[in-house]
Amino acid sequence: MVTLVSCKGNKEEKSEPEVSEIKKEEIQAEQLKPQAPPPINEVLAEKGEELFKTKGCIACHTIGKGRITGPDLAGVTKRRKLDWIENQILHPEVMVEKDPIAKELLATYLVKMPNQNVTPEEAQAIIMYLREKDSETGEESEHKEKE
Repeated sequence: MVTLVSCKGNKEEKSEPEVSEIKKEEIQAEQLKPQAPPPINEVLAEKGEELFKTKGCIACHTIGKGRITGPDLAGVTKRRKLDWIENQILHPEVMVEKDPIAKELLATYLVKMPNQNVTPEEAQAIIMYLREKDSETGEESEHKEKE
């Protein structure tokens, strides 16, 4: 840090490099803030509901009707970040090996979530469906991670 003291008093002035580094830090911090999710798209949510059934999610999960084999997904968009949900849908075999939450879910439910060969677009539709269901019950939040 470089501090310059002027002859005009005891005012400290920040040097130019320090000012630009502060601006850079502010920009980086702004970029790291979670983005608000897009508004719920009804058409995409309907596609997600169909995929939830046809891709087999419904065999292990309910939404608001309790546990089957896997966890009840009611409120999942409140408990988990949207990118975590997407990764769990797209890469469950990787998540169970590397993610502490996925490991905890395996320890609780004793069944690994199978990879259903969902595309990223299909995953987004399923997430939109989950968001829609959570918003109907007031469960949706700003996709914060459960502490």
